[in-house]
Amino acid sequence: MDPLKNLFKTMFGRWDGDPDNQDYYVKIFFAFISAIVCALGGQAFAGVRGLWLGLLIYVLSLFVIVYLLEINPEEIGGRQKLITKTLPSYLLLWVLLWSLLYGFVVPPGSFEGQIISLLKNLAL
Repeated sequence: MDPLKNLFKTMFGRWDGDPDNQDYYVKIFFAFISAIVCALGGQAFAGVRGLWLGLLIYVLSLFVIVYLLEINPEEIGGRQKLITKTLPSYLLLWVLLWSLLYGFVVPPGSFEGQIISLLKNLAL
């Protein structure tokens, strides 16, 4: 646990004095991670699997905040505030990035068949 704790303390140590900011930036970091994983997973994470993965990564971010960064939830306003305070930011960023990455990362071979059939139709 110590190497992980040191890693996260190094990454988010800049905001040591303000647990609200640490909470926010940790969840934003995990929103990026979950969006990238869901988008690169392609069809495997399209739909409910992607939603479950995003939810599990959000729960993982809560564990990182409480156990690795050792932020007392009472400093933020209690466990309920820890869970709900930055949830909208996480959800919006995660879904936006997931949609953009999924939309612009084209799986190989998907357009080749369409282009060939279009060229055949034009040649006729």
